[in-house]
Amino acid sequence: MTISERHRIAQELHDGIAQDLVGIGYSIDLLLAQEDESSEARTALRTLRFTVTDLIEKVRQEIFKLRQQSDLGLSDRIQRAVEEICEGLEIHSSLDSFPALANFDLTYQVERIAVEVFRNIAAHSRAKTVWVTLICKGKVAELIIRDDGIGGLIEREDHYGFSGLQERAQIIGATLESQSSTTGTQIHLRIPIEQ
Repeated sequence: MTISERHRIAQELHDGIAQDLVGIGYSIDLLLAQEDESSEARTALRTLRFTVTDLIEKVRQEIFKLRQQSDLGLSDRIQRAVEEICEGLEIHSSLDSFPALANFDLTYQVERIAVEVFRNIAAHSRAKTVWVTLICKGKVAELIIRDDGIGGLIEREDHYGFSGLQERAQIIGATLESQSSTTGTQIHLRIPIEQ
């Protein structure tokens, strides 16, 4: 299978099944937000929500694997993601080359964290500018994503966003820190790089 065929299939998965599952997830979230649901119904909806989230993750992994066959390294994929997701915002980026020998799970999780942060910025921050920095020195890489939006990033039990980022970071032994105020939000990911 050629690279262009892989990209076509990845795009079809992204635009089709992946988006449909995301839509179902949002619909479940809306049902969970209704206060008139019984506790049994809410429990069933939460279980269903986690199942849909797992399916979305599996589809995204397959999409990632298909796209991974390109010549783009992690730094280039992060650059492409911020340009696509934060289109219309002023973007400042400084991205070191990520070690080419880094394992798949590590690069996958780092890219997914970056993509989720970019989506949150585009959807909720009301930012005008986003800064993305990737520094790779020795055995540690640091990914810093900052915006000049309205802030408001908080950890809440009824939302999956930030806790999901933390879970991804833990999978690869990374640490994730956040700072958020009315002048913007910063996410700082410290990533151990296998030598």
